[in-house]
Amino acid sequence: MYFCYSLLMVFWGVLLIPAFAYRAWRYQKRLPGLSQRLGRLPETLRFDGRETIWFHSCSVGETLSLQALVSSLHKNFPAMRFVFSTITSTGQQVAIRSFADYGKGNTFYFPIDLASISRRVLDWIRPAMLVIVDTEIWPNTVNQARLRGIPVVLVNGRISASSFRYYRWARPILRRVFQNYRILMMQSEEDANRILQIGAPAGKVVMTGNIKFDGDMAGTQSEQELAGGLQKAFDLGTANAPLIVAGSTHPEEEQILLAAFRGIRRLPELENTRLLLAPRHPERFDAVAQLAADNGFKVRRRTDGASGPPNPDVLLLDSMGELSAAYRFATLVFIGGTLIRRGGHSIMEPARHSKAIVIGPYMENFRSVAEEFLTYGGIRQIAAGEENKSQQIQQLMEVFSELLHNSQEREALGTAAHAILERNRGAAHRAFQRIAEIYEETKMSKCLTCN
Repeated sequence: MYFCYSLLMVFWGVLLIPAFAYRAWRYQKRLPGLSQRLGRLPETLRFDGRETIWFHSCSVGETLSLQALVSSLHKNFPAMRFVFSTITSTGQQVAIRSFADYGKGNTFYFPIDLASISRRVLDWIRPAMLVIVDTEIWPNTVNQARLRGIPVVLVNGRISASSFRYYRWARPILRRVFQNYRILMMQSEEDANRILQIGAPAGKVVMTGNIKFDGDMAGTQSEQELAGGLQKAFDLGTANAPLIVAGSTHPEEEQILLAAFRGIRRLPELENTRLLLAPRHPERFDAVAQLAADNGFKVRRRTDGASGPPNPDVLLLDSMGELSAAYRFATLVFIGGTLIRRGGHSIMEPARHSKAIVIGPYMENFRSVAEEFLTYGGIRQIAAGEENKSQQIQQLMEVFSELLHNSQEREALGTAAHAILERNRGAAHRAFQRIAEIYEETKMSKCLTCN
């Protein structure tokens, strides 16, 4: 099975070469960390005699969600070494900044999932455990870890409805892959049931909750420093105007938001409202800036700093890792990926800042979370689908107008959202307990073998 999977990986990689070439030409963006992805890691990651846990997270949200868990492990095992891998460059930047206190040069790009490359990386790091976040399934890496007696732990596992449809076709393969995990910790009962249906052993599946609820409720010191930079760059502390922050937006969404924004600024008392756009993908920064300008708005980019155009209408967050800090300045927040069928993005960060949150109809990636927020009055949702953009614009205008005019309603939404976070905290601690138990068991087993 693993040989066939590796052949498919090579075949798929060859097919993607033209796409990478076009991406490099079109956006002047090359695949970062190629040598690391091929298994050539820096000396700082070589095994140095300390027990090591390797954490893997795909991108920004998953990387940030690890902070509470890593902090608990560090407090209880201060001599342990931690290393962190990501898939995306934005996730890498966040990992470097978030986990610098745990050692110099402790981050890298996840290796291409071929057995020869996985062996090289595992032999270089020699981890005591591999912790994977949010159901990243890498058969060769997980199998090579098992062959070396390295327990593999899934934390914050999630199976979206769209992924579930495809995973069911691969059930015979996934059944073998899941045998290689020590434990599969899922976010919800629904996620647990789905992973069981695609082949996970019942004895390895537990529901521990969503560790994203356990972010630092007060905000980290680094986030506070980022907020100071944003405040200066965008005049957020001096401009006496409502601010709509649209986080993690995708193509087609910005045009809808700009149209709704134009309508809002025509309403009495809302003429000075400003819109902060934070595109999900950095290669779209220039295009979004041009789109806002083409719509007649004065744009200031984060990279312009305070020297950008005075009195801007639209603020463009063309930087990475600063969105959470930006939320604290919002009058209300819109979550991207919900006006089109992308399944939405996390609402935890604006909820942590007690902000009024608005989403579109598509929240499949966080269905159980969104349902709880809707049930307890911590979020507002428009109903119009992507096939009716004019209705989406109208509904956004209505809900934005209502919330911008009604401070009590905004406060009620924000308070409810924050309370939901508080009520659900504890998943990171439960994950920590499981990981600590597995680590101690593995350590004891090795000691008995040595004796």
